[in-house]
Amino acid sequence: MKGIGRASAWKFALLAGFLTQLLLILFVTAIGLRQLAETTANLDEVVDVHMRKQNLTKSMVIAARERTMIMLMLPRIDDPFELDALLMQFNLNGSKFVMARDALRQLPLSAREQELFALQGQKTRVAQPIQDQVIDLFSANFSQDAVDLVLNRAIPAQDDVMAVLSQLDAETQESALAARQRANQEQKVAHHWMLALSGFALLIGVLVAAFVLHYTGRVGRERERLATEDALTGLPNRMLFMDRLQQSLLRAERHDTLVGVMFVDMDRFKRVNDTLGHASGDQLICEVARRLRTTARAEDVVARLGGDEFVVVVSDVAEIRHILQIVEKMLAAVAAPCRIAERELFCSCSIGVSVYPNDGRDADSLLKHADTAMYHAKGGGRNRFQLYDPAMNALAEERLALETDLHYALERNEFAFHYQPQVNLETGRIPAVEALIRWNHPSKGMLAPGVFLEMLEETGAIVNVGRKLLESACRQTAGWHAAGYADLRLAINLSGKEFWHEDLIPSIAVALDRSGLPPHALEIELTEGIFMEDINNAVKRIHTLKALGVSVAVDDFGTGYSSLAHLKRFPLDILKIDRYFVNDIHTAPVNAALISSILALSRGLDLGTVAEGVETEAQLESLRTLGCQVMQGHLFSPPVPAEQVIALLGRDWRQAFAPT
Repeated sequence: MKGIGRASAWKFALLAGFLTQLLLILFVTAIGLRQLAETTANLDEVVDVHMRKQNLTKSMVIAARERTMIMLMLPRIDDPFELDALLMQFNLNGSKFVMARDALRQLPLSAREQELFALQGQKTRVAQPIQDQVIDLFSANFSQDAVDLVLNRAIPAQDDVMAVLSQLDAETQESALAARQRANQEQKVAHHWMLALSGFALLIGVLVAAFVLHYTGRVGRERERLATEDALTGLPNRMLFMDRLQQSLLRAERHDTLVGVMFVDMDRFKRVNDTLGHASGDQLICEVARRLRTTARAEDVVARLGGDEFVVVVSDVAEIRHILQIVEKMLAAVAAPCRIAERELFCSCSIGVSVYPNDGRDADSLLKHADTAMYHAKGGGRNRFQLYDPAMNALAEERLALETDLHYALERNEFAFHYQPQVNLETGRIPAVEALIRWNHPSKGMLAPGVFLEMLEETGAIVNVGRKLLESACRQTAGWHAAGYADLRLAINLSGKEFWHEDLIPSIAVALDRSGLPPHALEIELTEGIFMEDINNAVKRIHTLKALGVSVAVDDFGTGYSSLAHLKRFPLDILKIDRYFVNDIHTAPVNAALISSILALSRGLDLGTVAEGVETEAQLESLRTLGCQVMQGHLFSPPVPAEQVIALLGRDWRQAFAPT
């Protein structure tokens, strides 16, 4: 998990590096385009606005200067035709001046330019009347008066205008020069920014490339490690284990020593997963791995094959007893209590042992035989070890053949329900029958669920089998209703896979609809472990079942992990008291006290109760004394085929088991 986390971190770092580089490239491009647009705008301003301002200002200066020259020339012209031509030229320059000034007014002017423009207007308004008076005097042949007016007033006034125009011309030139300088400066700044960001982008690219090379090396090493190491525990995986085992066998062959192969499988690990969740299951796996590694010798190999299966190789030993000593230490180490998810757990393991060269001379054979021995250890009571014996192969082959037959059993209609009655000794009637699955094997006869149910659950076939048998049992119970036993209920157990399957609710609804059985006549039995797998969703699912109209019972109550706080949340109808408490009720006062408490709890919660596993009349009397009314067990009847149920329904059980 840590390796996966580190790989994810490296991938994120690489992605961040590439994104950063891409953003920098886009940023550099954006700045370049923006600066290019600004430079273009500045150049346009310089070329268009400032050059036009300069040209218009010069036009005004030239027009004003020519008008001044004409006024100086007028006193020296005697020819009337030449005088008229000069006067026309004077007026034409005046028009040019006015047009240039109007055009200049339309352009954006700086504050200084606006100030000079306004001052020029004031000076022109002073000079213009004097010039008009001069023209009038020349036109009226008052030459001497006109000359005096030109020299004394017109020329000084025009000089004032020219002085202001000169300042305006100089100001427009300075503005144009400043605009060019700003454009050049902004271009230099953009150039520097683009160089700096391009260099930074190049640096990021170099770093990303270095990270890629480094990460590629790390990924290679991580892949090599993951290929040979279990991700959860850090122990060698199957591939590395087989290589180490092969090396141990080669050394044993050279040195004439023994090699022990131990196949370790945890007992009832699925219950931990179902009850406390997979995270707690993973913690338990890691703790067991640590204990096995601590117990083994430094030169031994401890590996995890997957799930809750481990394998240990003990090499270079002279006698089998040395191997068995390590096996016993491992059993004790695993059996020690551990704390997982704030709970103290007691777990155990079953160990199968094969020994080189007695039980095989190659790695595959030794592992297979150790696995076979482990299954025998588990079948012999768990929390023990078993040495391999060749006779076990026949049993293993028989199991394999049974699994193959099981694969075709559903399509061959070999599964059926037997029904066991629940007897109410107060009314003397049977309120319900529990449907219990049987396998009518073509060669082995009728098989109890203990032989095949676990295999059905392991393969997932239990869902299809359960769905088909549910509809069959509902149809059968509807037939009993039609025969006059309309109050009879049908109790059916659901496995965890069936309960959590997405088609559970639709399947039950279809079975009820097709069979015509009233929903209240169907009772679903669930173990406590199923609830504890996911309490919140279990509550929702049970509410959905209740919405269909079916009732819900807790099977094997008191042997699981549920608490009263959890029990309060579930909308249950019936508690089934486990046979573990019933078995010694007449000899063990503590069992009687526990059953009495369960009965009181049921009455307080308005729940029905059924005592399971009633085998003797002594147990019956003890339960009756405690106030238990409904019982189930071989004392009344073993599970029987459907055709035998009618006879049981017709009996008066109150008379058959009257109090003594």
